[in-house]
Amino acid sequence: MKPIIYLVALLPLLGTTPAAWAGAAEEVVAIGQQRTAVYEQGDAETYAAAYADNATFTPSLQPFRVDGKAAIKDYFTTFFQTYPTHHIVGRQGSNRAYANDTIVVTDAYLILTLADKSGNASVHDLRVSTTWVKMGSEWKIVDQHVSPMPIPEAGH
Repeated sequence: MKPIIYLVALLPLLGTTPAAWAGAAEEVVAIGQQRTAVYEQGDAETYAAAYADNATFTPSLQPFRVDGKAAIKDYFTTFFQTYPTHHIVGRQGSNRAYANDTIVVTDAYLILTLADKSGNASVHDLRVSTTWVKMGSEWKIVDQHVSPMPIPEAGH
């Protein structure tokens, strides 16, 4: 009789995807992987959709932050037009959940390779910190800061 009870208890779980079993940090990592693909495609509208309406984005390639989802979308529209070739490789990612799994902070190092319309290429070593907040059933970025890695002094 007990095996039947266990089977009945497990049946609802069998129809649930593994993503539904994941914790907050794992959910955000999965969203981040999808966003990387969208970034590589240069789709500013879809890429900006992850930001909250009142989000703040501090890019590495300009001195001031960008406030609000619409302005962030405009930033990435211009960015993707200016650099039609853009590629990121992340490393040493860190993901931490807080506040009963309603806030996730992610940090990583990135290598950003860009080429403008003339083919002028540049490589940027960056670090990025992103704060995600669960709003209803969706994860939204409320703050993202990207900065260049410091250049080590010779001999250090």
